[in-house]
Amino acid sequence: MKLPDAIAVMSLPNAVLFPQAVLPLHIFEPRYRAMLKDALAGDRMFSVALMREEPQPGRPEPEPCDVACAGLVRAAVRLGDGTSNVLLQGVSRVRLTGFLGGRPYRLATVEELPTSHTACAGTKTLVAKVAELVDLRHAASSSPVEDSMRALAKVRDPEVLADFSALLLLPDYRQRQEILETVDLRLRLRKLARLFQSEIDQLKGQRQSSAREPDQEFGPN
Repeated sequence: MKLPDAIAVMSLPNAVLFPQAVLPLHIFEPRYRAMLKDALAGDRMFSVALMREEPQPGRPEPEPCDVACAGLVRAAVRLGDGTSNVLLQGVSRVRLTGFLGGRPYRLATVEELPTSHTACAGTKTLVAKVAELVDLRHAASSSPVEDSMRALAKVRDPEVLADFSALLLLPDYRQRQEILETVDLRLRLRKLARLFQSEIDQLKGQRQSSAREPDQEFGPN
């Protein structure tokens, strides 16, 4: 899908969109209502970018990260109060290269960031390692994502495996952003393996620490 020369940017403090993933959004701010109206009247596209830092009351909104994901509006339902519920499907990683004026929302020129990788034995080894760690990470987690994990287990595309496992199993938005910004597939898989192994080690340590704690219901004899 060809991207437009300029695309609207919705910056959020707690959301990272990946290509092919679907992100549900509730559009309520006036600037983003205008953005959605323009998108639906045109190419039905806008991008989602993570804010560089957490917003603080009384301070200007943080700038968006340079790397975002362009998305296509798959469904939009306008509600009685003027807000809308939207399903946005990721299309492509993009780099925000500049901002244009004249709109109540950010409008950015973008550079598409296609994934770079070479099919080789090293990539296959990394895919197998990440798939193994995905299973271990899920087993160590209490998150109810069973249906999604069953679907992920059937994925054969290395890029989809990397992006969707990051989306499902990395709890920190900054970690997800790190994966989004990594266009080289082998490097992306290496980072995922490192992050998943760290999460697994941390969860194991928490369990071992909990098992060693004395029962708090009983005092000393």
